Amino acid sequence: MNTIEIIKDQIISVKEKTDSFIRTIELEKWNISPNILETNMNWQIGHLILANYLHGIASISGANEKVRERINMQNFIKFYGPNSAPNLFLNEKPKNEELLKLYEFIFELIFLEISKVKIEELNSATEIPNPSAKTKYEALTTLFKHQSWHNGQIAILNRVLSNS
Repeated sequence: MNTIEIIKDQIISVKEKTDSFIRTIELEKWNISPNILETNMNWQIGHLILANYLHGIASISGANEKVRERINMQNFIKFYGPNSAPNLFLNEKPKNEELLKLYEFIFELIFLEISKVKIEELNSATEIPNPSAKTKYEALTTLFKHQSWHNGQIAILNRVLSNS
């Protein structure tokens, strides 16, 4: 396996774990933020869409027109960015079913971008400024590390929601 294949394998693996939580947590519970956690599934998935766009698409090939057509990035930053609050703008955020479609759409584009990257490009600077990564390699590895961290949060959320 080469470096790109390993990165792709790691992204597939972390996505499969997230997908298992998506299947486990009922859509009706996606907007519930338990008292002991300041998060909910809608925010988690929206945040991953936003972060994965940055790390797996925009950092690799620049801003993407297909994404711009489907996602209002300014709203996504307001709803799901680093300074957002999961319980704000609940009536403005995408519905859970739409969020799932966008989540899958972003991963389709990520895998398309990965298929275009050549090994010698991995140490190149990201196409847009990325606060977490200077190179395309760092951006792609940050994608699966970041999603893995959120899988931990989602696992706790799942456990709390299951016991409530």
